[in-house]
Amino acid sequence: MKPRILILALLGAALLLPAAVMADQEPGCIDLDWITIPDHAEEVQDIDLSGVLQSLALEAEQDGDDSLAQALAMIHSVRVKAFSLSEQDLPRAEKAVNKVMKKLEDDHWSRLMYIKDDEESVTVSTKSVDGKMVGLMVVVLDPTEEVLFVNVAGDLNLGTIFQLARKFGVDDLDALLADSTATTAPAPGD
Repeated sequence: MKPRILILALLGAALLLPAAVMADQEPGCIDLDWITIPDHAEEVQDIDLSGVLQSLALEAEQDGDDSLAQALAMIHSVRVKAFSLSEQDLPRAEKAVNKVMKKLEDDHWSRLMYIKDDEESVTVSTKSVDGKMVGLMVVVLDPTEEVLFVNVAGDLNLGTIFQLARKFGVDDLDALLADSTATTAPAPGD
């Protein structure tokens, strides 16, 4: 096969791959899209900030907040999947937690923290490549209330992540996302 045709075929195949597969190739990304949120869940958080992080970093830089801009530029993706549990949802939630934990183990993630209090468990794991942290995964299971999965990928360090977590409360994040999507969304009639 000619090199030009091979290159075009590889590029074409890469363009046809689903976005989730491409994102999962980054060493710090864990695919959470397969986790099904029950339709009857009373509380749901299904957040994917991967597409807006660059615009948030640019906005912070334009506002003169260089440290925030640098911190946001380091993060390539943030994925959150959480939902309230009913008794009937618990077996499926436990199965999802076990599957994610098995993936972390198979991919040589390091468990940073494990907390178990009665039935509730919290696990925080990190993924490093060549001595640099590229992924953070938080898994929380409270059988009486909810299950939570949070994955952050990029060129990470825990200090920066904790600074961002302190800087943004949930209300601040909601407002920031609303501002970001308002500036990038087309005007009515366009």
